[in-house]
Amino acid sequence: MSKLVIGPLETERFILKPMGMIETLRVTNSWRYDPDILNGLMQTTKPRSLPHWLLRGPLPRSKNRFAFAIIPKGEATPIGAHMVRLQGYRSAFGTVAVHDRNWWGKNVVVEARARLLNHFFAHCGIERFYGVVDSRNVSSIFSYRRLGFEHVGTWHRQKQNPVTGEIIDFVNFEMFRDQWMRGPFWEAPDEP
Repeated sequence: MSKLVIGPLETERFILKPMGMIETLRVTNSWRYDPDILNGLMQTTKPRSLPHWLLRGPLPRSKNRFAFAIIPKGEATPIGAHMVRLQGYRSAFGTVAVHDRNWWGKNVVVEARARLLNHFFAHCGIERFYGVVDSRNVSSIFSYRRLGFEHVGTWHRQKQNPVTGEIIDFVNFEMFRDQWMRGPFWEAPDEP
């Protein structure tokens, strides 16, 4: 797939602003020390070093990984970010975190992810979106289910938390383009 150029996307409440590597690093740098976000993204509360974050963190790459700041309309400061990684045959994987606790429980992930799915399905040749979630991450599981993703399997005893020793299962979800187009969140693209 050739390099995608994606401009800002808009939802009812947010602007999803594409970010480059430096801007994404500024937005996500505090996540390296945030136990709640680290637990959701990396299944550990152990702080991440900058080199580790640069290598394994949710940062964009030029051809296959994209990052979008989630910015409330009328404001300038992002409340979180949503990453999309192209991986596999016409497939994309999403990762999201909302670091502003004032927005937790307010449907931010569903609204932002729905807009990104609409865009990628309509304009980017994507046929499948999927996600892999720590089985303890109830809010992420709820978001996937709310958007209509199907549970397609569970990886049992997949990882061990290096801090607590807890064994972690992962829940797998996917959504195909034709399913999405039949669902309540589909928005047909504007014709030029």
